[in-house]
Amino acid sequence: MSKITPKEQDDWKYSVAHPSPYLGSLDLMGKEIKLTITAYRACGPGDIGANGRQMTGTVLSFKETPKLYVACKTVFLQLQKLGGFEPKSWIGKTFTFYPTTCRLGKDSQKSCIRVK
Repeated sequence: MSKITPKEQDDWKYSVAHPSPYLGSLDLMGKEIKLTITAYRACGPGDIGANGRQMTGTVLSFKETPKLYVACKTVFLQLQKLGGFEPKSWIGKTFTFYPTTCRLGKDSQKSCIRVK
């Protein structure tokens, strides 16, 4: 077995080790990122999560990344407050997405993405 080189270690990214078409909190590597919304749609039959179940929410696409983001209800409400009630008013606007933790069921420290 070969050793891991310092360059390989420095170049490591969660998104490479665990590829997904969807943006997740670990993809942000602990940093805020500014993303410009280019389109939106409702989740459909092809939007399947890592757990194999159908996802629900609003799917967003961005100018800065090919990854899609499935906005949960909390993020949807944050976007409405910041960018306007109708999702069509978000197109072309830049928002700051950041990783944090939130409560999900019994898990009070679930990693998630929020918007400001």
